Amino acid sequence: MKKYLTLFTLLICGIASTLSAGGKKESGPKDTVVFGVNVAAQGVFHPTVNTSNGDREVALLVFNRLIKLGPDGTWVPELAESFTLSPDATSVTFKLRQDIKWSDGQPFTAEDAAFTYETLAHGKFVRGNDVFAQKLLGFEEYNTGKTAHVAGVKVIDPYTVSFTFSGPYRDALVKFTDQAVFAKHIWEKVPVEGWLDATELLRNPVGTGPYTVAQFVPDQYIRLTAKEDYFKGAPKIKTFILKVSNPDTRQTEVLNGDLDVARIASWKDRDLKPYTDAGFNFAEIKAIMAYYLVFNTTEKNLADPLVRHAIFTALDRPAIINLIENGHAIVSESLFDPNQPVYPKDIAKYTYDVNKAKDLLRQAGWVDTNSDGIVDKNGQNLKLTLRYDNVDDTVLAQAVQAYIKAIGIDLEIIGSDFNTVLSVLRSTTEPFDLAFMGSSSRPNPGSHGSVRWMARYNDTEELRLYDSANDAGTDAEAAATWGAWAKYIHEKLPIGIIYIKSTGYAVNPRLVGYEPYGIEWFPNVETWYFK
Repeated sequence: MKKYLTLFTLLICGIASTLSAGGKKESGPKDTVVFGVNVAAQGVFHPTVNTSNGDREVALLVFNRLIKLGPDGTWVPELAESFTLSPDATSVTFKLRQDIKWSDGQPFTAEDAAFTYETLAHGKFVRGNDVFAQKLLGFEEYNTGKTAHVAGVKVIDPYTVSFTFSGPYRDALVKFTDQAVFAKHIWEKVPVEGWLDATELLRNPVGTGPYTVAQFVPDQYIRLTAKEDYFKGAPKIKTFILKVSNPDTRQTEVLNGDLDVARIASWKDRDLKPYTDAGFNFAEIKAIMAYYLVFNTTEKNLADPLVRHAIFTALDRPAIINLIENGHAIVSESLFDPNQPVYPKDIAKYTYDVNKAKDLLRQAGWVDTNSDGIVDKNGQNLKLTLRYDNVDDTVLAQAVQAYIKAIGIDLEIIGSDFNTVLSVLRSTTEPFDLAFMGSSSRPNPGSHGSVRWMARYNDTEELRLYDSANDAGTDAEAAATWGAWAKYIHEKLPIGIIYIKSTGYAVNPRLVGYEPYGIEWFPNVETWYFK
């Protein structure tokens, strides 16, 4: 087996030359980091209209949020100097920093923060109006055009802004942590309904963050340059490259020094060994990505919850975790991490049981009447398709296909890139049966909406429970109401959580300061450097 040199310094004639972990020579200090990414950005570098992780990665480097999540799970001011949540959880007031400028030199003010979140409530907002928008005081009047502004969004002075809601909404802080602020003086010139068509602005964003976009080559890479007057201090690494990397070649790219940071494709010991032999470090964000099976609840063969229950009961999730994640994942019956306070401890469990799964199919009228191994009803075999991301999820798709075949369902798996799978789910008309999807785990799903839309699921009781959860004013109420919602979703099963996995990265041992956690993918990026 080829041996890769670990990082060391050779002194030749008094001149220091450094060998990277893969054996690639680098002279002098290194001030460019190349970060391998799975999902190609679509060029929608706008905090509130992007929906792909590829675009969000860029947004996290170009923009800032009012507050961010600290390592200990607390809220930490960022654009804000301080913030106050009212005792009844109906309003949040932010005192903003006064030393921040946009990358075009204009000052950042409360007008920008107000505009960012107010436009979420606009009647023509291109992504629809989420829970946050709907809970703003005066949403209905603004949304229908009766008022020019949302009553609950107030610019108190140039560096103070407040948000008032129609009722208790403690989880508004999740929203402020999740979506960054963009420049009013740029985007107020474009009608809200036309934001996705403003290609030039989307691809050349004006931000307050540590980097600015210098070059975007679709499906290949994005090159960003350091913002020297960044309010937290000029980034030590002057060029940040987000490079699309295929799992089949990623390890070679890392070991050869072409990538400094990249997601590991597998937690299996044999796949990690080349990294450890070469002296690479690993960064692990534990239980961060929920992987779930989406059921199209409007498809005739999946409209019956019994069929959905049968399919999910047929999956041996602990075995799948061992097969694919080598133990770096946890079984969960909800979108919540089981360690989170809102996770309902008394939620029922879907336990792997082939006989029970077959019995559920029988109850739904599906029986193998002609002994061909496939259950049928009214002369038609039960045939389904599964859409999946062929970059990351091929082995998972094959495993699920085998488990479902064991209970008599003919499942065809259809692989494509992630953005294609997502576009199918976004559509309200394009047909699909099953699909894999994943999302970063948040303290709750209230800030960005439930994933019911993926399953084309419309249930008035689910909506009532979801709204009730979002009305929580205390931690105790949140635990009770989010727990009730989670148990209801778990019972009806428009989506089924396969597991919540850890995300792992192989890291150039010369890189200092890269310590991701939770939804903070590039924390304190301005302090990173190469030794």
